[in-house]
Amino acid sequence: MMIAAALLFAESDFTALDVLHEYIGFVGSFFIVGAASFYFLLMRPALGTNAAAMTSAARTAARIGAVGALLRLLALAMSINSLMAAKHLSLGAALGGRPASIVAEVMTVVAVIAFAIAALTPRESNVAWITAGIATLVVMLGALVTTNISRVVNPLHVFAASMWIGTLIVLVTAGVTTALGRTMESSARGPAVAMLVNRFSTIALWSAGLLVLTGVTTAYKHLGQLSALWTSVYGKTLIGKLCLVIVVFTLGAYNNQRLKPSLGTEEAGRRLARSATLEIAIAAIVLIVTAVLVNLPAPAEHM
Repeated sequence: MMIAAALLFAESDFTALDVLHEYIGFVGSFFIVGAASFYFLLMRPALGTNAAAMTSAARTAARIGAVGALLRLLALAMSINSLMAAKHLSLGAALGGRPASIVAEVMTVVAVIAFAIAALTPRESNVAWITAGIATLVVMLGALVTTNISRVVNPLHVFAASMWIGTLIVLVTAGVTTALGRTMESSARGPAVAMLVNRFSTIALWSAGLLVLTGVTTAYKHLGQLSALWTSVYGKTLIGKLCLVIVVFTLGAYNNQRLKPSLGTEEAGRRLARSATLEIAIAAIVLIVTAVLVNLPAPAEHM
């Protein structure tokens, strides 16, 4: 695998720094969307009867969101720096040609501050969370405000992936860990995990559907023709990504069909957490391949 990666970089016009830039942006998106999704859609129904557990989970989720917003800000800074270097522009000129980038940066800063306040405030801050949630939506879906329909597919694809895997990350890190911790009574731990996972399953189902739809659309747009799937570097890399995605889907289906029905006890909750962690690990590899993929020239561009 390392040899193949070296050859890929040697034959392409991008560097490892370009891949790192994309990867940082993806991880940042997963963290901010996952944190907001967990807080607004999952946490309260499952942990709402235990104030200490809810506060602990909310603060952990907020910390993840703050890190994600900082990563998004770093990715934006890297993007602007790359543009300045490639076109020999000043900072003002680079920003002047990208008003949408200015909005994204401002809202990302707002998200950093809001998530940080939510993480540091001893008591739950609804204002901070609402601000963080709005900022997250603007950062992730602001690009949808356009008359060019072809430009909405990629933001929706990233958002769908973030809703699925990003929420899963926060679910395991903030939700399940808290539910199985000392702040919850032993008899309440299993049921709390079960409620978290049951609610997450609906999010994952709809997100996976949107992910497949936007993924097929993007592949069709970039490949241009079916034969490019096995005759181009882009297509072969896409096949590798699809194989890994199938593994993630399979693990998700296993968790949903085999482990979720057994939830209700503390041990069952721990089993699901271990399986979900493996799902997240494979998804992290998918992100690396995706970061490479977006830097490769699309076959459709040369037709």
